[in-house]
Amino acid sequence: MSTKQNERRKGTPRAWVARTMRLPLIIASIACSMAHADMAEPATARTQLLSSKKMGLKLEVQPGGWGNVSKESIETVLYSVADVLMSQVPNKLTVPIVVSHTNRSPVALYERGPAGEYRVHLHASGENWHLYVYEFAHELCHILSNFEENVGADTTKYNQWFEETLCETASLFALKNLAASWETSPPAPNWSKEARKLRRFFDHLIAEGHRQLPPHTPLVAWLHDNEERLRHDPYRRHENEVMANLLLPLFQENPQNWEALRYLNLDPSDARNSLRDYLDNWYKNAPPAHKQFVGGILALFLLEDVAPGPLADAGETSVIAGLAEVTGRGFATRRR
Repeated sequence: MSTKQNERRKGTPRAWVARTMRLPLIIASIACSMAHADMAEPATARTQLLSSKKMGLKLEVQPGGWGNVSKESIETVLYSVADVLMSQVPNKLTVPIVVSHTNRSPVALYERGPAGEYRVHLHASGENWHLYVYEFAHELCHILSNFEENVGADTTKYNQWFEETLCETASLFALKNLAASWETSPPAPNWSKEARKLRRFFDHLIAEGHRQLPPHTPLVAWLHDNEERLRHDPYRRHENEVMANLLLPLFQENPQNWEALRYLNLDPSDARNSLRDYLDNWYKNAPPAHKQFVGGILALFLLEDVAPGPLADAGETSVIAGLAEVTGRGFATRRR
């Protein structure tokens, strides 16, 4: 089986090493305390998180390569990530997720294990819990979004960049929300201090200059300039991360929206579709409870005509209105 079929995503190892730098985290924490002072408290911090483990999710951390930390501690962190992304465990996750260490970039493998289990490799090691959260949230997002559906050895997935964007959003979401929940309800009493590290790392990422739209550049114009490159190289992280910053508020407004990922990538034509048809299939496959959320994303891309009726509920409409100012377009007024 080809390497392409086995591996979900490829990154730059140097970029993962850079994530461990401490000084930028401290500097970013100071800068972002002002930049995000008006950001609402995460919804998951205001409500009791459900236990993905009690709901049937099974994670198995394989020994070796993690450094001087126990696999039980790693599993505790990974279950915490699953708790913030999953309000219910889909049937597909009744089989285990087996997690191993790698010296390469994190990856979720297309090829399952002998018992049908998903296989995830993480680069994090030691007590760098912020990296475990960041990496596992990304790979879990791929699994939730049906990444392995309709994929063959020679499949080219022209819309994979959008999935990569969603999974970067999942990493940001997990960092922000676990930072909030661990302040008051850490997985163990001595872990409350880890909440500050998660917060610093989130602040560092969200404030990176390349994650912002260029000044005076509407999102639609930015997408027009970048989409073709993204369709042929879904791992253009700078571009993925611009979009992730914009999508994050939609998930913060209603964390239940993560369930909508279960209806992505289900159509056999999705791999080669235009972005318009790809998102149209997502909208059609989503149940009524999630159509408004998918409609909000359609609105971001000026594709409102794909979805009949209101594109967002009251809370999401207010978020979209705020994004209109950031992205330089007035799509909120185009809501039906």
